[in-house]
Amino acid sequence: MDIRAAMAEYPCDTHVPTGGERTCMPNKILDPDLKTADADTTSPGKDFIYCARCSSVIGRVADRTEVNGSFDHHCTNPHGINFHLGCFSQALGCAISGQRMAADSWFPGFRWRLASCEQCQTHLGWYFDRRDTEFFYGLILDRIQYE
Repeated sequence: MDIRAAMAEYPCDTHVPTGGERTCMPNKILDPDLKTADADTTSPGKDFIYCARCSSVIGRVADRTEVNGSFDHHCTNPHGINFHLGCFSQALGCAISGQRMAADSWFPGFRWRLASCEQCQTHLGWYFDRRDTEFFYGLILDRIQYE
């Protein structure tokens, strides 16, 4: 899925000026140490999560976290598209893009932005933050894979 198709899956409607086109400039935050660790095939107990499309490292299973008392959440956007999300404290293989949006957030008090695979730009979920001090990633569980 390309980035424009992924943008159609935002959890809320965004306004685009008449005749205008939505644009997306990824803010690359990939941790080089994450790629190095993945390349080390002798490392015991690797617990990585990967993009299901291109198999790039996205983060670690150990970064699973609970938000509102649960790791996983079933969410539906205003267009009726259902998502099964898993919450992660980090997903350093994701590129974050778009403006922070508070409208239609599935997590009250949190704003969201698009989270895509840094390598292949597949939409993997959303980055949620609150007051620039608290954040997590809500990743679509059928778009990531575990070792």
